[in-house]
Amino acid sequence: MLGVEPLHRPTVRAVCESAMSSPAGKRQYARAWLSVADGRYVVRPVGGAGSHLVASLAHSNALVVVPEDVTEVPAGASVEVMVLERRLS
Repeated sequence: MLGVEPLHRPTVRAVCESAMSSPAGKRQYARAWLSVADGRYVVRPVGGAGSHLVASLAHSNALVVVPEDVTEVPAGASVEVMVLERRLS
């Protein structure tokens, strides 16, 4: 499309630090902060789900991918995370 190369974001599995909910039948990409603790990836949701919450996007470095058939993600669950930033703190 107009010479723009496709953009690929890597995904990792991480432990979700807090519970999350998602609407049934919709894939959700929740803003989050991804970090490494004790040699494993951990992710913490940041802000709410509203598209008007731009500040929470500025404070995130990843997106938690919640599939269409999942409505609840319990704390401590393994989740797929799309990495938005190369360096993790």
